[in-house]
Amino acid sequence: MSKAFWDLLPCRIGQAATSGPVRKLRARLQRSKLPYRSTRPPSGSKRLFIDLAVISRNDAGTGIQRVVRALARSLNEENHDQWDICFVAADRRRPYHIIAWPDVSKVGSTVEMSAKPGDMFLGLDFSLDTVRRYRGQLARFQREGGRLWFLVCDLLPVERREWFSPNNVLRYKAWLDTIAGLAEGFLCISDQTEEDLRRVLAKRYGVRGGYSTSVVPMGHDIREARLVRALAVDDGSMRFDVEAPFSLMVGTLEPRKGHTDILAAFSELWRQGANDRLVLVGRMGWAVHELHDAIRSHPEHGDKLFWFDDVDDLELERIYDACQGVIIASYAEGFGLPLIEALGHDRPVLARNLPIFRIHEQLGVCYFPADGSTPQISACIRQWISHVQGGQVRVTRPSASWKLSAQSVLAAID
Repeated sequence: MSKAFWDLLPCRIGQAATSGPVRKLRARLQRSKLPYRSTRPPSGSKRLFIDLAVISRNDAGTGIQRVVRALARSLNEENHDQWDICFVAADRRRPYHIIAWPDVSKVGSTVEMSAKPGDMFLGLDFSLDTVRRYRGQLARFQREGGRLWFLVCDLLPVERREWFSPNNVLRYKAWLDTIAGLAEGFLCISDQTEEDLRRVLAKRYGVRGGYSTSVVPMGHDIREARLVRALAVDDGSMRFDVEAPFSLMVGTLEPRKGHTDILAAFSELWRQGANDRLVLVGRMGWAVHELHDAIRSHPEHGDKLFWFDDVDDLELERIYDACQGVIIASYAEGFGLPLIEALGHDRPVLARNLPIFRIHEQLGVCYFPADGSTPQISACIRQWISHVQGGQVRVTRPSASWKLSAQSVLAAID
């Protein structure tokens, strides 16, 4: 048996043994024990403990991690008078403790995180295993007078579990079970995520109130998400010819991202003699082995079709700047960071016609049918590229910044 199997065995047993009514009863019982705050916390400086348990150990450079990194840096730089910022992490051997981030080479504190009245723990990182493993520590933090808020990016592993690996669904549900019983508040990356969260908390846990939510606007500037040390490796080189026009897709290769639809549509264009190029940027995900093989064995691979699975933020910036436009084909998103990043680079976007993407229509986003056939999507791509190259698509850069995001976080939790 694998290490992951034994690590998740208690979760597997717990999920199998917990029916809907039991889960709801447990969540309501846990929340009934949360401290009732009838008075304001003590005045003066308070500590804000920001969870970076994942990216401080393994920053894979995914969209979620760009969000976490950008927010963490901006919160630190805001230097809010009422908060002393402390970055924390935990692993299998050690519970939550202070770390020296972003300079992880420095030695952080060996003292276990604890609270005094008014302190705040912000679950900023997507720390599924850590939050579950140290639930007791977080509950104690709360009993000591601390408060718990968590960032929620989407509810898709609960609502559309067929798009995810069984282990990740299990880990996500265990994480959500934990924060549903503990959290005072939730930060959501979009109105859609906030709506989904309230629906899931009510349906899955019977929790319809007693918590706060706040929508945090997402920034778009990748430079604000970079670590300073990354500047040393920028040599300006590119791995493919960026002089010829190309369309770009950014995101992990996974079932819900829609790569298969776009590859099929471009294959149709190439059969018709089109010279349009498609560049894919994203790591190999799960349940996409057929897609992987289709890309690597495609007759246009290396000529009109490129896939790069190890692009860092610096190279991604240059690819955004060089592309003629970005295609977003996801079947569902909590927000859709590549869309706003593309607009931030003044690049046109062609997106699947979904409500979460429709809110950006006035910024110059075009759409293809949500459940369109290969010929329909192919025709939309052909027309969009023609309009882009003809200068007929006008793009407006988003106004939100990561500084504004950090200010929104501080306003929500204060």
